[in-house]
Amino acid sequence: MANIEHVETLDSLDKVSVITYRLGITLFSFTLFLSSLAIADDIALVLIDGSLKEFAFISLALSAAMSAANLHVYDKKIRMIITWSAWIGLVLLILLDDSHFFWLPVGFLFITFSGIALKESFCFKVMGLKLIPFLLCIATLMLAMEVWLIALICLTLAGVIFLFLAIQKWKMPLHFDIGNKANYQN
Repeated sequence: MANIEHVETLDSLDKVSVITYRLGITLFSFTLFLSSLAIADDIALVLIDGSLKEFAFISLALSAAMSAANLHVYDKKIRMIITWSAWIGLVLLILLDDSHFFWLPVGFLFITFSGIALKESFCFKVMGLKLIPFLLCIATLMLAMEVWLIALICLTLAGVIFLFLAIQKWKMPLHFDIGNKANYQN
């Protein structure tokens, strides 16, 4: 996490890593809206042609991989929990393709973004950011119990919060995401 007094020199890989991480967060915010739209389509609140649900799953998997692979957290235990949740979710998403247990891999991917939200809440005063783990947990439970309307509301609210986070992330210099490289645990 950034220390505003320290300006780390970034190489090309650092810059690509930060940009990919931020793109993952941005894509995740749109994925939450897309998932809400897919649920609304499933419960006939809106009518959309095409396979929106599959596209939402692909976007969710891609955003999780982008953010987890490029996570900048000093503490290796926290970094491991956040990233491994994404990889477990991605494997389960492949294994449980077209299953009634689709909420399980989604839950693991939501653990990743809950961790990212908590990490970012130490740096930003984005309203509602600390509510993300609660909203994503409730959404996962509602998906498991097929209570679509509450899941839709939680996903939409989380999408709005993550969109504000993404906007804030793109406004700041790239070196803020890396912080001081000497502080990272190996």
